[in-house]
Amino acid sequence: MEVTKSPAFLASRQYAKPTYLKALFSLGHTLILFVVTIGLMFVTLEINYGLTLLLSLVASALYLRLFMIGHDCGHGSYLPKKWQNSLLGSFIGVLTGTPFRYWAKQHAKHHATTGNLDKRGDGDVITKTAEEFNESGWFAQICYRFYRNPWFMLLVSAPVHFVLLQRIPLGDQMKTREGWISVMGTNVGICVYYGTLIAIFGLVPFLMVYVPLLMLSSAGAVWLFYVQHQFEDAYWNRKDTWTYDQATLTGSSFYDLPRWLHWATGNIGYHHIHHLNPKVPGYQLPDCFDANPVLQEARYLSVRKSLGTANLALWDEDAQRLISFKENSNRA
Repeated sequence: MEVTKSPAFLASRQYAKPTYLKALFSLGHTLILFVVTIGLMFVTLEINYGLTLLLSLVASALYLRLFMIGHDCGHGSYLPKKWQNSLLGSFIGVLTGTPFRYWAKQHAKHHATTGNLDKRGDGDVITKTAEEFNESGWFAQICYRFYRNPWFMLLVSAPVHFVLLQRIPLGDQMKTREGWISVMGTNVGICVYYGTLIAIFGLVPFLMVYVPLLMLSSAGAVWLFYVQHQFEDAYWNRKDTWTYDQATLTGSSFYDLPRWLHWATGNIGYHHIHHLNPKVPGYQLPDCFDANPVLQEARYLSVRKSLGTANLALWDEDAQRLISFKENSNRA
């Protein structure tokens, strides 16, 4: 990969320096707000469940922000020392139900293969080409339609992935000792964490607080994974013409969110910079973007425009863009 020679990568290098002050401040106030909000959710169960559900929106944003801090730890970019990232990432993994080492290894494959049509499936939302879809059988087409339905993806696939599939090592990691230790160690931590809450508040109150929290936060996480790479003029190429540099800058969007949503999502909306140089911690991404015009030449995606990407499902290799099922049918 020749990425280190690109002007964009060189522009990002000075921001790939984690600092204790920013990292600990970001972590500290996020954890405090999360604990307070969860506490208020349990308190409001005795007052009005509508208030509890309203607070679940805040708790979900904080949960998502914690997940993104753990994500940076997985890249070794949140804190200066490797062991510090590993320790913090494992702790956050218990809070967010994400086995740290197991997930980090999967996510590293996503970074190495994003936009490569010949290496799909590692940490991605599965994307078929129009030709692959049209040549598949009727049952496979129905399954793929279900999978790519935005409501199914956010309300079924998302919680299943984070709540159930993260509880066992899958794929190549099923054969590794490290994969099993990461997943089962996290599972033990979750049992202690959830078990303590259930012992204090009871099973039903726990479910009333954590079911909406997990549903909303998992949907938010999957939407971010989806929208950052699944827009009309995204980047997908076969391995003989695929380049890392192009995949990062044209295959990853700049999600132009309001400032408060950038905060809630750990600045992952600056996704093109993150993919270009994963060593830039989330708390440095806005400064990196603002200081470098070359990094502002990105695929801008507004909130309104992003909603229109939900129906895109197939990559048209001839037109080099994502199309909807309807558009594909009209071409047949």
